[in-house]
Amino acid sequence: MFNIHILRVKCEGLPQGDFLREASNPVDVIIKSFQSKPTADVGRGSEWHIGNVEVLNEGVIGFAMGRTQAVKSPQFDEITHDFLEEEAMRAPFTIGVFDPKTQTCGIMRKNGVSQSSSEIARKLEKLLNSAPFAKESNYIIVAEPIPDPVNFIQAIISAQAVTRFSFTVSPPNPHDVDRLIQGPAKEFTKEAGGEQTKIEVEGPDLNRELLQDVTKAVAADGQKAAADIKPTEGGPSRRVHLSGNPVVERVTSEPSQSIFESMVAATRRAYARVRGTAV
Repeated sequence: MFNIHILRVKCEGLPQGDFLREASNPVDVIIKSFQSKPTADVGRGSEWHIGNVEVLNEGVIGFAMGRTQAVKSPQFDEITHDFLEEEAMRAPFTIGVFDPKTQTCGIMRKNGVSQSSSEIARKLEKLLNSAPFAKESNYIIVAEPIPDPVNFIQAIISAQAVTRFSFTVSPPNPHDVDRLIQGPAKEFTKEAGGEQTKIEVEGPDLNRELLQDVTKAVAADGQKAAADIKPTEGGPSRRVHLSGNPVVERVTSEPSQSIFESMVAATRRAYARVRGTAV
């Protein structure tokens, strides 16, 4: 058993892109970027790589990602009978899957390589954008941890009243956004040449069921949400944010499944739970 980080991976349009370039399918751009096995300096002189790329069932991409670093390795010379230190290369890595169906990644949590959701998302984003395909199509690839909305939703449900609710959207890409308002807002953001739109609604007590559904969609899209709630009648308002712990899913390998297949199943299960849909 092991845990995986669940990340949203999507393409967003460049605000100052070349309008003469033909836009490619965002999922195809992401897949090509994985398949190019990119290398990138992710900061502090740390060079990271994507490798071991496989195309699995349903077009899922299996891959490895990690860093290379020179280290001093203690050695013993059998001829001279001397101890010495020689330079050797270390390459700690982790493995992951990209599911084009949900546009999510599941990446194995591994000490020293991928312990933090935000750090591994930042490195993956840097690597994928170092390939030429996103820029050639006027895109930038964005990788973000998906926040767990449970605590935020519980605060909304248990409050005496919810008086304000807001959330952000970015230009279209994920296929299953909430069509009530997220879809049109995304289209507006795109047509206006914007990077992000903020939607806000106020009232004496907003519809909790609707807010719960929108929150799940916002979380699944890796976006932000906030609400003003009154925990008790007559009490002061309190601001709560959708910024909870990133989703981490446990993977249990079945004898009949490869490790990648188990990771795909876990990634889809976690995404469906956040989104509130069936796997």
